[in-house]
Amino acid sequence: MPALGPPPRFDGRFFTDQAVRSAYSEGAGPYRIVPAAVAMPEHRADLRRLLLHAADTDTPIHPRGAGSGIPGGNLGTGIVVDLARFDRPARVALTETANMGSAVTWATVTQVASHFGLRLPPDPSSGAFCTIGGMVATNAAGARSLSVGSIRRWVRGVEFVTTDGEAGWLTRGHAARTQKYRTPTDRRTLVERLAAEERFAPVEAAVQAAAPLIADRFPRTNKNASGYALDEFLASGDLVDLIVGSEGTLGIVTRVELQLQRSPEFAGTLLLGLASIDTLGDVVTTLRASDPAMIELLDRSFLEFVPPNALLGTCDLDAVLLVEFEKRDEVTLTTTLSAARESVRDACPLSRSATSHDEREALWALRHAASSTLAALPPNRRSLQVIEDGCVPPEALDSYLRGVRQLAAESGVQVVAFGHAGDGHLHVNALVDTTESNFAARLEQLLDGVTALVIDLGGTPSGEHGDGLLRAHVLDRLYGREITDLFARVKQSFDPAGVLNPGVIVPTTGASPLDRLKVGDGADAIPHDVAERLRHMERTGGWGTSPLSLVDAPS
Repeated sequence: MPALGPPPRFDGRFFTDQAVRSAYSEGAGPYRIVPAAVAMPEHRADLRRLLLHAADTDTPIHPRGAGSGIPGGNLGTGIVVDLARFDRPARVALTETANMGSAVTWATVTQVASHFGLRLPPDPSSGAFCTIGGMVATNAAGARSLSVGSIRRWVRGVEFVTTDGEAGWLTRGHAARTQKYRTPTDRRTLVERLAAEERFAPVEAAVQAAAPLIADRFPRTNKNASGYALDEFLASGDLVDLIVGSEGTLGIVTRVELQLQRSPEFAGTLLLGLASIDTLGDVVTTLRASDPAMIELLDRSFLEFVPPNALLGTCDLDAVLLVEFEKRDEVTLTTTLSAARESVRDACPLSRSATSHDEREALWALRHAASSTLAALPPNRRSLQVIEDGCVPPEALDSYLRGVRQLAAESGVQVVAFGHAGDGHLHVNALVDTTESNFAARLEQLLDGVTALVIDLGGTPSGEHGDGLLRAHVLDRLYGREITDLFARVKQSFDPAGVLNPGVIVPTTGASPLDRLKVGDGADAIPHDVAERLRHMERTGGWGTSPLSLVDAPS
């Protein structure tokens, strides 16, 4: 790619030096891809100029929030756009809504909302640093998704910028573009109808005509973050439902309006140990009837990394479940906890409950107990998230976990499994020895096998993290060519220049999704000091830190 420079009248920062580009070459996932440049637009006008310039010069654009996204949607060979300057304050209204810039973190929204007795219900584990824009881009969820769904359900509207240089709001219910919280007049560039909306009209007709096929092909899972949400769009008629989960491929979100929820007054936790995962599907189905807020799974592969813990006793456990209940009164909570515990007593040789804050924190500490052990892996052992987001119908969860274990054994790859059992949703990290010459081939064998397993069980390869570069190539297998052709038409209608995150959702090459790993002999070369700092960020989960801080005195 030829040397790049900023567009005319660009007020933000624009970097082309190797150190800064290298600092932006990795996110939380398995990839390393050094971009040609890094841009930090100062305001919306800057972003408009940048996208117009990219469309005119056929330069790929890769939006980036905190960098905590896993499947590679925040990386690329073009210009990585760091949206940190869009950290506009979160404002809460009496209508239990909040409006904020896309770079505001989940933690900040939660803190502001708590002053009003409110919360943003989806709760990703990366909440301390993940941005609202990133959550919208991937249709993020979290442990509480069993009861509150993913963030799509809570998005009332988005302001976003297209490669036409337009900046406008899309709101639910085709509401007039007169949102409550306006941008100051001298900074506002709103249009009554985006050109992309006009271009989408014939695509919408094709989507409507394909409604029976969409109903048949889309997985019947509690969560799905693969492809464009044509099923959700058909149900609502709102373009917001296509923007949510589009991973920066249709436009770049700059502001978000969210619906909030009253925080529950009482919560209680059950810790349940299973002697065998053969009962997992039945136990989860039984517990779901008690209306829990969340059901989290810690597989035996996870428990192997947990230091000796008195909570687990001496039982030989195949898995542990952490079950959370949220209620408005203490009597209902106590009754529900007791009934749920009794309903699965025969399948769970270990059972503990807690209602006080400190006791509950002690139980939930198990969920993070393996982190320090995994972070201390020797340099040649790396945790790579290549099969980390599969979601199946909850009743098929035991079949899925057994299959993952078998496929891992067959490929010779050690795995660590945990996740959101109530949704049938597992996160699986692969632990590989990067000094072995064939580790990438064995990872690819595992990825192919698990993808086939997920689809055979009626599931989706992505429950909440999106497709990124990792899973775009499997969407034909999941949905069929007729549906993925519709995806391509959706992409074309919003981004006719084709410069927004190419290769994400709509694949652009037939290359292996594991060609650009951050480890191994084929990894992109970057300065040693930057590589070491990125490794430290990975070990500590420090994705809330600006990559610029990894570079000495960036210009």
